Parts: sequence; C-alpha cells; structure tokens
Amino acid sequence: MSQPSSGPAAPDPPDTLVERVASRLPRLLPLALVPLATALLRARDIVATGRTNGFSLRASFPVYRYDLWSFVDAPRGGGVTVSLPFGSLDPLPLLVPVLGAYVVVSGALSAGYFGSVAAAITTDRYDFAAAVRRFGVRFVLLEALVVAALGALFLPLLLFPPLFVAAVLAALVVSYLYFPTVYVLVLEDRGVASAARRARTLVDDHRPLGFFLAVAVVTAVCSVPVSLLAHAGPGGAVAAAVVAAPLGLAFNVATALKVAEMAGIETAE
Repeated sequence: MSQPSSGPAAPDPPDTLVERVASRLPRLLPLALVPLATALLRARDIVATGRTNGFSLRASFPVYRYDLWSFVDAPRGGGVTVSLPFGSLDPLPLLVPVLGAYVVVSGALSAGYFGSVAAAITTDRYDFAAAVRRFGVRFVLLEALVVAALGALFLPLLLFPPLFVAAVLAALVVSYLYFPTVYVLVLEDRGVASAARRARTLVDDHRPLGFFLAVAVVTAVCSVPVSLLAHAGPGGAVAAAVVAAPLGLAFNVATALKVAEMAGIETAE
C-alpha cells in the first residue's frame, strides 16, 4: 500500500537553456535558410576555404546572426579588402554602392530572421514575411549604423596600426554592453535607439557576462569540427555551411531566450 503524501509535491525543476532550445529548434529549422544563404553568398570565400588546408579556432559572441563565418575564418590574401556576405570586395571604388545593397538585403533578412525567432519563442508561431514588413526599416537602419561605426573605428587603423589592440578591446566591451539590442528590438517592438538603451539597462541589471563568455567558448569548440569540414575541399565547405546553419540558429534562439528571461518576457512552452 502506498503511503499518503506528507505535503505538496515538489515542482519539476526548470528546463535548462539547452533543453529549451532543443525543444523549439525543430519548428524553427526553416529559418536556418537565412544563415545558409548568407554563408553561401560569400562564394569566393567558400571556394578559398575549401582549397586551403588546416582549421581555424574562432570564438563568436552573441551579438548578431550566426552562420558558417561565425565558426570559420576565411583565408585572406594581401592588400586592403572589405568583407561582405558574397566575398571580399576589391577594388574599393565599388564599396559604397555594393555596401549599400548589402545593408538593405542583410537588414531585410535580419528583420525576418530575428522577428520570426522572437515570435516563435513568445507565441509558438511566426511569419517571416510579416516580420520583414514590421521590422525591416529598423534593421536596415541598424545595419547602416553598425557599418558606419565599424568604419569609424577600424579604418583609421590603416594609418595607425598600433591602435588595433585597443580598438578590438573597445569593440568587445561595446559588444557585451549592447548585445541584447537586436533581440530587445523584436521582443519588445522598440526603435533602434530605445532598444540600445534598454539593452544597456538589462546588461547593467543582470550582468550576463557568464552567458556572454560561455557562448564564445562553446562556439570556439564547435568551430574546430566545422572548420575541419570546411577545409576538406569545396564540397566540404558547402557541407560545413549546411551544418553551421542550424547550429547558428540554435545560438541565436538561445540568446533570444536569455534576453527574454532578462527582460521578464513570458515565453511559450
């Protein structure tokens, strides 16, 4: 005979972040086409990576979209080049119009991607096209601001290379202080400036340095097998892009869930 309970049953332990991501990822897999597309658009880098032996160890922080190039460093030649989704741009006179096109296309993809992730974790459904319409202008503006800020930070280093280490450290600090920005923008439907201020407040209040560094460590571990595959010929590079797409999506979903938790936003179970 079973003994009567002496008190209320203990609640089930909360799911870990990894379990929460794993439970949502199958429904979100169509969104992996976005990081797959941004990786394959860099066709020159895909070919160059496949033709180069070795591997790269790359740690990526949870600031923006993840794709193959968050785990693999593409081989670089000499001279001044500009990294874009479809490869390195050379000569530089084409920079402005092509960079403008990149900002628009990348901003639209990001709007659909992050808007869909936010909708999926809060309502358990998403509409990519609706997210593009709702957030597209804001993400294009955000892309333009980031490109301008990076240009202002790193282009002077061509004249003063010794400042490179200081610039990298400054970029890392800014990345940590504002990494929730894109997630807050879609989760709370804020403007760019409001999302940045809210992101800074969340970081100050919750101090998620452990999460920020843990993501970097895990991406570095993942980068070893992904880069080995990417350097195994052009076919291997394409296969690595396919593997990295859902992997990158998982990191973005994990960060969205973490930011939602920090912001006190209820997520769908």
